Amino acid sequence: MTCFEARLLVVDDNEDNRYTLRQRLKRQGYANVETATNGREALELLGQREIDLVLLDVMMPEMNGYEVLEQLKADPRRRDIPVIMISALDQLESVIRCVELGAEDYLPKPFNPTLLAARVGASLEKKRLRDELRASLSRLEKELEAARRLQVSMLPREFPACTEQQPVDIHALMQAAREVGGDLYDFFYPSPDRLCFLVADVSGKGADAAMFMARTRSLVRMAVELLHEVGATDVAPDRVLNTVNRELCQNNREKMFVSVFMGTLDVRTGALAFANAGHPPPCRISAARRIERLGSAPQPPLGIRPAARYTTSAIELEVADTLFVCTDGVCEAANASGEMYGDERLQALLEVSGDSSAQAVVTQVKDAIDAFAAGAPPADDVTMLALRWRPTAAGR
Repeated sequence: MTCFEARLLVVDDNEDNRYTLRQRLKRQGYANVETATNGREALELLGQREIDLVLLDVMMPEMNGYEVLEQLKADPRRRDIPVIMISALDQLESVIRCVELGAEDYLPKPFNPTLLAARVGASLEKKRLRDELRASLSRLEKELEAARRLQVSMLPREFPACTEQQPVDIHALMQAAREVGGDLYDFFYPSPDRLCFLVADVSGKGADAAMFMARTRSLVRMAVELLHEVGATDVAPDRVLNTVNRELCQNNREKMFVSVFMGTLDVRTGALAFANAGHPPPCRISAARRIERLGSAPQPPLGIRPAARYTTSAIELEVADTLFVCTDGVCEAANASGEMYGDERLQALLEVSGDSSAQAVVTQVKDAIDAFAAGAPPADDVTMLALRWRPTAAGR
């Protein structure tokens, strides 16, 4: 901001003081200098025009400078306008009060031209830097919002209806702790009778984790599609994770990794094949409300060791069984006291939701952890997926 661009407002009830200060400012190159004779007139002008700096007299009748400063700083639209307080008073108490009320600086009368130029210039430079920072933050917020929308658009938002041909009720949710996150859920039908699904959690949070998350999702889908193209009749999760792991380990300079639970469900028979790469084991909820953890041999997250090899486990789902998969952000949701929601609360909640729809299970868990956190800011992304196998009697 140059002297010619800066817009200044001088507020003083003494006409000689206004004239003197305005002339000195003009000699220093400030061409846009307006004046106000009292505090009320100053507030009216500030509400009508863009002002870059206010030089405000402390001692004025009707409304003194302290009162004007208080009203100015209480207004969200004008609180960032820098104010230099002007007074013949040189008491320390007056200076302290002005600073406490939010004044940028303090200028004593009579005006010293050198001091006037230095303090006006410094105040305007601070305002310029603040304006640039605010503009940069606004651009960053817009970019992060665009990134959030892009990330959300990558996740399935439409949940297919449970039909006789594809008798699976499925629902999922992902809520990032920041604008963008590193959690992931996905599901798709690589063939009419085979459902592929996964839940994943990238190390860290923010933009880096979101990029790694997008890469993981794309690699999984590509690996499944390629295996189908080469004639694989059954895409085993371990083959997919082995392939994805090798790719993620390449050029991974940031040493990021991702835990993944991946499963494939034969919707005709209920045969579930799954592999777990360092992810919290999911819960199998029977219609009789029994909870079973799908444990498997410990296997590392993807992106750590290129030579890691993953194994597939298998179970048979019973009619109306529900599978609930989540990231650790669910059990690690904390309240203001730092207490975590925990696995015991989660299992107790799932036990009473055995005959609920997939959407109801996800909603109940989300509502429960929100109520437990009671407004405390989330420390981690929260992602969950529930699927329920509901074949008809004829379909079995």
